[in-house]
Amino acid sequence: FYEQIPLSLIHHINGNAIYNTSHPLLERLVGQLEVEAPCPYNSIPYDYRMSQMVVEGAMGIVPELAPKIMLNEEGENITLSNNTEMFTKWWDMHSADTPFKETPVIHNYAATNLIPRHLGPEYIIHGAKLYAPWNPTKTSITLVIAEWSHDRSTYLLSHLDEKDHPFSEVVVMLPPSIEAHDDYDNMTVVPTRSQHRTAPDYMDLCEAEVNTEWFMLTNSYHKVASHVDLMFVPGNFKPVVPFTPATYAFCFKFPYCKESVNLAQRFSPGHEKVVLDFDILYHTDTRDAFCKEWKERFGPEGENLYKGRRKKKALEGKIIGPSG
Repeated sequence: FYEQIPLSLIHHINGNAIYNTSHPLLERLVGQLEVEAPCPYNSIPYDYRMSQMVVEGAMGIVPELAPKIMLNEEGENITLSNNTEMFTKWWDMHSADTPFKETPVIHNYAATNLIPRHLGPEYIIHGAKLYAPWNPTKTSITLVIAEWSHDRSTYLLSHLDEKDHPFSEVVVMLPPSIEAHDDYDNMTVVPTRSQHRTAPDYMDLCEAEVNTEWFMLTNSYHKVASHVDLMFVPGNFKPVVPFTPATYAFCFKFPYCKESVNLAQRFSPGHEKVVLDFDILYHTDTRDAFCKEWKERFGPEGENLYKGRRKKKALEGKIIGPSG
């Protein structure tokens, strides 16, 4: 993917840079922007367009424009003047001055969600959306681990204390036939207890007995990241949850994603976001209310989820998911 990005985009100086307005190269670039105002180049952000001019002058790479913006009002192709020779002359005149310089004083985060730990020594910040980190005095969080054997979660638990994480308790969800560990306290200082399932493993979200206000899910095939960087909205301290929009490009062209959204919209018709199970910070009381209503609608184990649809889908020869 990186190799497909134009050099002028990779190396462009953001519009929030510090400009030397007296530099002759900047005067020429700005003058060219004014000349290009009536033509298709005007559809390109000015900072990116200036980088295109410099790359064209330094390397002879003429930017490729989208076909649609190369048409006039009558739908005819527009022919642009060839400026490579002029841009090359400008670059030859000023490249020795190193007209573009980098500094740690300014940093471009390109609309990235951050917490203070991610920031560096910069004083001028462009594009960052700053959130509050987890605060243990405000939020207690349990980690629920889905387990299928006796010791598959041992690695996760034995390395938990090495991590910067927010978990004040761990619940290990076990199959009924698997014996629980009696030495969890030798693996981690975080209070850990086991819970034997009384429902299928896909019901762990609803069945896990959580005592804290919030919890997260994972399974024994995973490990905890070195830094669990949960983000919260400053002030009201609501968690920030990453999601993918439920659109064709991001979801509906994938059958499994489309089916997940269809099922979600049966419960909440306006649902329009896709969130991965392990990316969300669950509010325990909200989970309880959701699971209570979900079981009332679709059965204690979701056995009625496809009621009325399974026979129709079977006749169509379409597999729509597990029996649950």
